[in-house]
Amino acid sequence: MADGEVTIGEFARRSGLSLKALRLYDARGLLEPVRVDPDSGYRYYDPDQLDRARTISLLRRLEMPLGTIADVLAAQGGQAGAIRSWWDGRHRELAEHGPELDLVLHALGGPPGPAHVGQFGVDDVVVEPVPARTVASVTRHVPQVELVAAIAADVLEVRRFLDGVGAARGDEFWVLFHGAVGNDGDGPIEVCVPYEGPVDPTGSITLRREPAHIMAFVPVTAADCRFPRIIGAYVALETWFVSGGRAHGGPEREIYPVPWSDEGVVAHVARPVA
Repeated sequence: MADGEVTIGEFARRSGLSLKALRLYDARGLLEPVRVDPDSGYRYYDPDQLDRARTISLLRRLEMPLGTIADVLAAQGGQAGAIRSWWDGRHRELAEHGPELDLVLHALGGPPGPAHVGQFGVDDVVVEPVPARTVASVTRHVPQVELVAAIAADVLEVRRFLDGVGAARGDEFWVLFHGAVGNDGDGPIEVCVPYEGPVDPTGSITLRREPAHIMAFVPVTAADCRFPRIIGAYVALETWFVSGGRAHGGPEREIYPVPWSDEGVVAHVARPVA
């Protein structure tokens, strides 16, 4: 052992880190030993590395990911600023997931969080009759991260098809969620474009008739339409069904009745009433 070097066991004792943690930090390049004996594989550290080890330990107490710790340790403008920036971002992320928290609490029979009550409520639910309509649709499985792009691509595909066969259509379309889309689900989703006129199905495009029904929906503006804020509309709609003892008449859906605009209502979070 060279002068000043200490064994991994001694370094663990001085730093307060476990042997397992030191091996992990070595593997991730966060805290590499100054020397590894080529014959025995023993790791040796320099006492000057204790400050770095203790910094890592403090950051792990904040539950900072190892990749972020590497960025903080390498920060040229000062570690304190990098830590504060990460902490502020974490708080923003938690706040943005408030509507998802409401959805979980509602599903478990609990009240929504006080910070998010009022964004959407049962008073926002509109109930209207919907006439029977013929739709052209595409169904696919899609993860959350690809959802918006997939919807846009499918709408364009169906519209091109309808335009190519001379069918009459407007700007409206909707997306049916036949299964959950999120961390553990990929749908499937079904993108539907209503049309009029004689059309033959082709390829992945399906034609079907949606019967007349009663639709309950929450109007959503462009500002609230983005994930995860739109989850609040789903919470309000489901609360309306449960509180009134009403039954679902079909899957949840997002209806886009008009072209996208930064002003006014651009979508309806909706579900048929049985």
